[in-house]
Amino acid sequence: MKIVSNLLILFSLALAIPAFSQDKLKQEVTVTAVEVPVRVLQKNQIVKGLTRADFEVLENGVKQDITGFEIVSRKISGAPRQAPGSEMTKLKPRFFILIFNIFDYNEAVGEAIDYFFQNVFREKDKLVIITENRLLNFNTLDKTGEIVRGLKETLKRFKVISRQNITRAYFKLKSEGDTVLNMLQGVGGLPQPQSWEDQVIRFYDNYLQIWKSYRSQFLTPDTNLYEGLIKRIAVIDADRWALCFQQRDLFPVLKNEGRLEQEINQLQSRRVQNKQRDLQQELDLSKNFPSDKLNNLFMGCGITFHLILMKPIRTLGDEDFELKEVAQDYEDCFREISRSTGGYWAFSNKALEALKEAAEKEDYYYLLVYQPKGPLETRGKNIEVRVRQEGSKVYNLKQYSKLGGPVITIADVDAVHQTLKFVLEKYIIANTEKGKRGIVEVHVTLFDEQSNMVFSEGRVLDSVKDKIHATLNLDKLKPGPYLLIIDALDKLTNEKDVYTRIIEL
Repeated sequence: MKIVSNLLILFSLALAIPAFSQDKLKQEVTVTAVEVPVRVLQKNQIVKGLTRADFEVLENGVKQDITGFEIVSRKISGAPRQAPGSEMTKLKPRFFILIFNIFDYNEAVGEAIDYFFQNVFREKDKLVIITENRLLNFNTLDKTGEIVRGLKETLKRFKVISRQNITRAYFKLKSEGDTVLNMLQGVGGLPQPQSWEDQVIRFYDNYLQIWKSYRSQFLTPDTNLYEGLIKRIAVIDADRWALCFQQRDLFPVLKNEGRLEQEINQLQSRRVQNKQRDLQQELDLSKNFPSDKLNNLFMGCGITFHLILMKPIRTLGDEDFELKEVAQDYEDCFREISRSTGGYWAFSNKALEALKEAAEKEDYYYLLVYQPKGPLETRGKNIEVRVRQEGSKVYNLKQYSKLGGPVITIADVDAVHQTLKFVLEKYIIANTEKGKRGIVEVHVTLFDEQSNMVFSEGRVLDSVKDKIHATLNLDKLKPGPYLLIIDALDKLTNEKDVYTRIIEL
């Protein structure tokens, strides 16, 4: 992989970062009313027809007066029925979040994409697309055909990048594993017993670091990205839906009956056994999955989360390692988000059929409103809803969060004549020792048509203005299409924006 590091980045701002005030950024929010969506299930079936009297709301253990009550029923394909001769009722705008955690893009996924844009998406709908914790952006959102082509091409590019990373991890572990195996089998002379143990410990330490890096980059959802996105969506008046295409990922693991595993187990070392246990615990993705955070974000913003789970199609392995599905242990976390938000979920590689069923799934819930009685600093926290319906399961918002407002944004991206320009805006300006400033960390990455990384540069910028204009000279790159990724992090709020699209240089 060749990284072009000598390309010139022309940022028009100084890079010296002054120390900023130790006083944390404070945003005072006076909570006067809290809306709590509540879904009630009994034996996995929706419980309908409840009234305000059937519910009880507690905040921090204190009973609250329910001042508002509404029943909501909706589905993606839903449209009001028209009486003969009546005027057409105006459809409510819709906002879709399409999430593609797809590591093996295939025609089944392509069929689902085609169906969505031909049969689900309407002219006035709004749309955001996420893949691998990155937002996908298109120049012409009004041209559906260009969105479809751009989306498919981007997913194919990410498939190649993902394959390169998993193959790299596999061969690195295989190389280190072969070194340990040769040592344990006495190739090159028998080492001292202490050397056996130390070498195996190093192997597991390296294994753990490779896994943590891969998990962070490709598997764990970026809550900062989702929080920033949902803050933007919250101010838009629309029915909100998320469609998540989630494919189980693979990672190289030691075969239980493989040569290396058998040789290591023969050591009977307590230190090695502890390392094996640590690795197994870290391979449990559910421990690192931000389920509660995401669940509260989607529910608080009124987003119904539909989930389509798929199996991978990749294979790779040898006598000691095999590619093993590593994401199934947190599928329950995704399912719980779907249940809590009234969504549909299915485990099927027939993505088109699952999408059709999701579009017909009814989301039926009760919207309760109360005016908090407690101290300002505790309002909207630790919300509990009880229902007078024996044997029922209640899903409700647990924590009120103020959504909406400015969030750091990458805007006005333009690539022309071997030059890339973009603007950073809506970051926080706060007091520092040198006055009011904003501090932004930005990273730009480019991949060529073969999905090789050809450019990667990052800087930390500070600004006294409300916008940062950035210009990158890319004249050392050959003309052609490139996959562009811009990551921007507001260092004062930890909120981020990610911009991704295919550009032509």
